[in-house]
Amino acid sequence: MNGLVQVALLAMAPISELRGAIPLGVLVYHLNPLIVTIVSMLFNMVPAIAVILFFTAIMPWVKRRIPFVGRFVERFSQTRQEKHRKKIEKYGIWAIMVFVAIPFPLTGAWTGSLLSVLFEMPRGKSILAVAGGIVISASTVTSLTMLGAR
Repeated sequence: MNGLVQVALLAMAPISELRGAIPLGVLVYHLNPLIVTIVSMLFNMVPAIAVILFFTAIMPWVKRRIPFVGRFVERFSQTRQEKHRKKIEKYGIWAIMVFVAIPFPLTGAWTGSLLSVLFEMPRGKSILAVAGGIVISASTVTSLTMLGAR
């Protein structure tokens, strides 16, 4: 499989997202860092937008058809919501952007999108906040990857 395709798929995956995709593309496949960063950002946005637009519509179906996945998502959603409630209520959309921008596990676009849905934030602003966080996170991860590659 083409290295850039693997980068795109990893950028879409929960947990790894672009934090795993950028180092893979730059350090393992030796691809152009700018192209890897752009592809990672674009493909990291795909599931984020899907979560923001379709999560509330899809969850009842998931709970009926795949109960263990529904229970896992519900538990995960509750713990994230409880953990970040004060920050989100205080800072709103800015909290989502900063949350997505921090390149640590469970702080990426997937979770940030889920939080924006759980706190019923406006969809358009949520998408912009997640996109801003992705740009910041991608810049940070690319910079750190390039420093580590030297």
